[in-house]
Amino acid sequence: MGRRDRASNQESEQAVTDNSGCMRILSWFLLLTVMFYMGIHVYFLWQPTGKPDAINARLMNAKLMGVQIFPAVRSYPVVGIAGRSDVIDGEPEQTPKVKQRLALAVERNYPVTFREEEINAWLAKRVNMNQGGALAPYVEIRGVWVNFKEDELELIIERKLPWANSHVSSLYMGFKRTRAGYSISRHSCHIGQLNLPGGFGYLLMPAFQNIVDELADELQPYHDHEIYDVRVQEGKITIDPRRVEQRL
Repeated sequence: MGRRDRASNQESEQAVTDNSGCMRILSWFLLLTVMFYMGIHVYFLWQPTGKPDAINARLMNAKLMGVQIFPAVRSYPVVGIAGRSDVIDGEPEQTPKVKQRLALAVERNYPVTFREEEINAWLAKRVNMNQGGALAPYVEIRGVWVNFKEDELELIIERKLPWANSHVSSLYMGFKRTRAGYSISRHSCHIGQLNLPGGFGYLLMPAFQNIVDELADELQPYHDHEIYDVRVQEGKITIDPRRVEQRL
């Protein structure tokens, strides 16, 4: 009985050792998988905007059993931003007098609408931004743009990289209109070719805060609670100083 018990104990210990070894291998495999998955996202954080090359495109579109493996990774085209190419080519649309038109709209109590290409031409002239930090010798700010979609505004900073490509970081702000006015939410952001939840926007806030600070005069009616409605549509934005009861 003693020998059989010892043999049984040795077999049990061997089984435990084998299971422990399998668990270590499995843990290492899972760790490497997570590191690879996260590494892909870090890689695409620094990828230039526009159409990706063939290898990157295959990674972006990779699927497993019909499910996209990297749903946050997607190509970011900049050519669709109205007015951007005209500014870069040195032929921007006539710059609107945003501050004066807003002041007049508030004074006379009527809505004012700006087209996307108007605002982008105005931003190119109005906002003066320079790249700071360690990247300053190698990267320059190519432009600050807006992209208006239905109930959504995207504020974009485009940087020119040393090899003549562009890198984009942007914040998406959603506008929800109610009978009491409107609310604004920062629901996502875009860095490189990567779309991220709004919380990651805190990493970008210093640069975007500089834009807000520089546009303090134009934003003053908002801070003074003189704007009661903002309607964002495809390619345009309407700012309305009328109270809700005056619009019904």
